[in-house]
Amino acid sequence: MSFLDSDTILYIIIIVVFLAFFLWNGNRTKKNRELKKNRNFRNRYNERKRNKFCRY
Repeated sequence: MSFLDSDTILYIIIIVVFLAFFLWNGNRTKKNRELKKNRNFRNRYNERKRNKFCRY
């Protein structure tokens, strides 16, 4: 049996696909988390700004 028979190649492809999916999903999750953080910050900032002008 050689090192690169069909079963070995299949297992390597499956491992690479799973690694690629988890890396892609991690990057997407990180971007979504940053967008949510920025959105929350803008909402808090705008709320404080509205309350500041409503008091006077």
